[in-house]
Amino acid sequence: MAKPKICALILLCVIFSGCMENPKTIAPPVTIPSPYYAKVDTWPDHSIFGVEAMIGSGILRRYDRNVFDCSEMAAYLEWMLEKHGFDTKICLADRFANGSIAHAWVAVDIPPRRYYVEPTALNTGGFVFSTIKPYDGNYKDYSRYDGIYDDIYEVTRDNPISEFDWWNEPQLAYNFKESQGG
Repeated sequence: MAKPKICALILLCVIFSGCMENPKTIAPPVTIPSPYYAKVDTWPDHSIFGVEAMIGSGILRRYDRNVFDCSEMAAYLEWMLEKHGFDTKICLADRFANGSIAHAWVAVDIPPRRYYVEPTALNTGGFVFSTIKPYDGNYKDYSRYDGIYDDIYEVTRDNPISEFDWWNEPQLAYNFKESQGG
């Protein structure tokens, strides 16, 4: 019977000493900025070649595993293409190309076809290689996904927002702020 009394006494000491106060938040919780898909600047060429022309300059932030990796890059690319009037989706695979790594990329629907964009290839400036067309050999790998999501809201319902929060990257935050009119 002494054990429960000792445990209760220890618990009271810990509570009164302040060791069990509310946890402190070091960083603000990650949320999706509002409005996210604000201003639309229609791109003049709504073909896959127009997509290639737009993304040809590359993404301003380099790939950084677990910080700015394929999921943030895909979310940024999806936002950028949507901003210019393209119909896009974010694709996720737990085992991309039957391998052992999870991966994210973007689908772009330009009737009558669906194309895919490999966001990590954009860092190299190799924009032609980043667009996957139906007649490309690796199209089949990109058309096999475990999840395809219409927008940032849908993908973050099933996955942590922190995986897609490109807007917290200082190098890209300016682009986002400018697109919102500020």
